[in-house]
Parts: sequence; C-alpha cells; structure tokens
Amino acid sequence: MTYSDKDSGATDTTRRQMIRWFGTASIMAGGLAFLEGCNDDVVGSESVVKPTPTASATATPTPPAAYTATDADRMNFILQLHYLYGTFLVRALSGTTLPAALTTGVGTSGGVTGGSAVTFTDTMTLACVNEVADAVLARIAFLRQTLGTAATAQPALNIAGGQNGPFDAIARVPSTTTPINFFNPYSGQEEFLLGAVALSAVLMTASNAQGFQVGATASGPVAALVAGVTASDGAIRNALYQRAILQARSIPATEILFERSWRMAEARDRLDGPVGLDRGIGWFGGGEDFGSQIQLRDDNWVALRRTPEQALGILYASGTAASSGGFFPNGLNGLIKTSGNNVV
Repeated sequence: MTYSDKDSGATDTTRRQMIRWFGTASIMAGGLAFLEGCNDDVVGSESVVKPTPTASATATPTPPAAYTATDADRMNFILQLHYLYGTFLVRALSGTTLPAALTTGVGTSGGVTGGSAVTFTDTMTLACVNEVADAVLARIAFLRQTLGTAATAQPALNIAGGQNGPFDAIARVPSTTTPINFFNPYSGQEEFLLGAVALSAVLMTASNAQGFQVGATASGPVAALVAGVTASDGAIRNALYQRAILQARSIPATEILFERSWRMAEARDRLDGPVGLDRGIGWFGGGEDFGSQIQLRDDNWVALRRTPEQALGILYASGTAASSGGFFPNGLNGLIKTSGNNVV
C-alpha cells in the first residue's frame, strides 16, 4: 500500500481569531504601551509583544516520496516520538533518562544530550506532570510489548534548551531581529509547560494520524493508545492554562503565557506546512474574561492530525526535507524518518 496520509483539513481561522483578540485584550487591560516596548521575536522571554495577524499560506508543500509502511513501521514511528517526550518529562522531573529496559531494540541506539531537572513550585502542576510522565512511559512499554522483537531502539536525542537548542528553534518565528533571550524549558515550571505543550502537540497529532493509517488488526490497540495520548495532551495543556490564569490575575496587563502559547503554536505551524495544525491554550480578555482552547481540534471538534512528514518538519526544526536534525540529531530508526518540503 502506498503511503497517502491526508491532513485534517483544519483551517487556521481559530488561531488568527485568537491573535486578533489578544490585541483587543491588551488595549482593554491598558497594556499596549508595555507590549510595544518588548522584543517581538523572543517567545522564550518574559516579555512578548502583541501578536500581529499574518496572511495564511496558500501554497501546497511538495509531497513526500511514496513509500509502503507496515503497521509495525507506523507504531515504531509513534514509539520514537514517545521516546522523545518521555525523555523530556523524566529529565525535567528527576534529571535522569528513560530506564535502559525501555530503550533497546532494532536500529541504532543513542544517548541524550541536554536538559536538566526543573524546580516545580506548584504541587498541582507537579502532580499533573508526574501523571503524564507515568502515562507516557506506560505507552512506551505497551508499544514495545505489542511490537515485540520489531521494536526500534531509542535514537540519539537532543533536548537542550537555550541558544542553538531544538526547543528554541521551534519556538521562534523567523525574523531579522537578533534575539535577546532564548527559550529554555528547564528554567521554571511555566517554561517547562510551554515546552511540554509543544512536544505533546506534535506527538498527539502525529499519533492520531497514524491511527487512521494502520490496518484492521492494529486499529484497536492503536486507537486505544491514541485516546491515551489525547488525554495526556489535554492534561498538560490544561496545566499550562491554569498557570496562565493565575499569571493573568497577578499581572493583568500582559497575559504573557496565553500570548506566548499562541506565538509558539504559530512557530510550529511554520514548519509543518500552510495548514494551521496547532493552537494556543486560550485567551484572556481582562478581568475574569478567560477562554480555553484545551483540545487540539478542527472546526468539527475532531482531533487534529499531522502526517509524519509534517511532524518531523517540526521535530527536525526544518521546513525543507530532512532526515535528521533538531530533537533527533541522527534521525529516526526505521522506514518513516524523512520530513517533507513543508515551507514553500
């Protein structure tokens, strides 16, 4: 069977609408002068300006070369994205990496570069992150058990924050302005949640897409797994949303976390093609006017999905076809490992 994923057909109307609302909210809250004085491109900074709406791209990305993927190929692709997200969570929680028993397998195994433990000051946030981490590790074990001897090894991972790190690379829209600060998800619990939301969004949308592609034999187990991935994604997005509400109430002129989540979603969308496949966590209109965007979904309330080529464009931090880079410096193991020409 020739690979022929179809994207969800989701529009980016909601994202553009939220960005316009940010402008209104800033004026309502009296924060326009403050926002205009901030650096426009540093989404990892504690100061981010009001986003400016931009036109949606209309060009179609160059389609990837056709290939025939088995169910095992697709599950191994999902597994390796779980390796990345699980490693990030474990590193942030304990400063360690995944247990060795969960990382062996077919292909070239690799170590982990970058990252450090995060100081969590809020017990509710920490409890949520611990639950999500437990869920991700359980899904890794489930996938490995399902695949048996066909399970791929964990490839080399780069989860570094800061300048030249992959998190900063996918958190910033292109600009000629020299950055002042660089995004480091290990510098605090809010920064961590922004990074977690970024990786979770890619994992969820990519896993969901593969659920539509596997055959009848694998469809049940993969559908159950995708349901868990979607639930974990909602949990981590909700954790960031709760922190954003608390922040907006304490400094109501800025709504920084709300705005930054949309900015970073915009940066990810610039690497996966012209269709809007990401969202911020919600918005703040002043006072107690909050709105949530917890579920990553299209206009029909169906979960968004990314093809492997779209997902790898983000994870390799490359808008053009690549077989390695970003979070996977040596690429993935297995058949599915090349990103598409997503930026045209």
